[in-house]
Amino acid sequence: MSATDKKSQSNYGMRKCSSEKIITMKNPLHFLLQPISTSTLELKKVQILDTSVSIEEGFNVIIDQLSAPVYDPKKEKFIGICDLKHFLSYILYKLPFPPTGDYVESSITDMELFPFTTLDKKSSILQLLKYFDTGVHRAFILNEKKQIEMISQLSILKWFKENAHEFGDMKNKDIISLDRSYNLHSFSKVHSIVDTEPVFKAFQLIQKYKIYGMPIVDDKNQIVGNISIHDLKYASSNLDKLALPLKMYVEERPPITCDKSTKLSELFNIFLNNQIHRVHLVEGGKPIGIITITDIISMIYNHTISNNPDNKSSSIQM
Repeated sequence: MSATDKKSQSNYGMRKCSSEKIITMKNPLHFLLQPISTSTLELKKVQILDTSVSIEEGFNVIIDQLSAPVYDPKKEKFIGICDLKHFLSYILYKLPFPPTGDYVESSITDMELFPFTTLDKKSSILQLLKYFDTGVHRAFILNEKKQIEMISQLSILKWFKENAHEFGDMKNKDIISLDRSYNLHSFSKVHSIVDTEPVFKAFQLIQKYKIYGMPIVDDKNQIVGNISIHDLKYASSNLDKLALPLKMYVEERPPITCDKSTKLSELFNIFLNNQIHRVHLVEGGKPIGIITITDIISMIYNHTISNNPDNKSSSIQM
């Protein structure tokens, strides 16, 4: 990330390029300090998992919702949040192959749940971005009636697109510029898998590397598809499908890609038009990086904070 002058003028920050030319870019701090309640962010109803539900019932909820708060009626409190990663581990253990997952008896309470964390509608957008900066795909919000609602990563991205003018020239920067000037983490190590491998092996790698998805390549390392943890839904009724070769499992879903010249505004459209959470960065048809919605949220959040080091409003109050 390039050095930034800590001094600010009104709503703007100043940055020096290597050529020593001063470039003015808009600082979205004031815009991001507005509360969730006054924004146009879409909040959706949440299905809460009770600790008494079976693993199978919980899995059916998570397949559609991706994550959910878990409530223990005996303790009369929420005890955590589960998502597809928890069920992936359970399924890998149950497969009729050498077990690689975690043993779970029969209850969601046997899983190592994520901590239960919520914001309320008075929380700022900046606090919401910090919530997402931890890598979660859903943020849970307590409304005025003490009911839990959620905001998805795609909802945040849609809101970014609608208010792109608030981010100045950032929206017109290509991936190379975003990586150099705004610290977009687009060139991290890419874990890929060959399309002749069985589906369950891809999920084993997803669990091993603690990721949510990876590109599928052919024998020439050309990208031909994508496999994500959400693709478990295609085998939810018959786990035997996980023994299929990847080329058969994802044959009707071509990979969604971008290159180094793709601009941030174009990335918004790619994510939203395809309703996906990751885009594969390719060069000559070969995957060289992955850009996720988490990367974009993290970039905007950390750029805003780094240009306002004295701002105290970024902490999440719970």
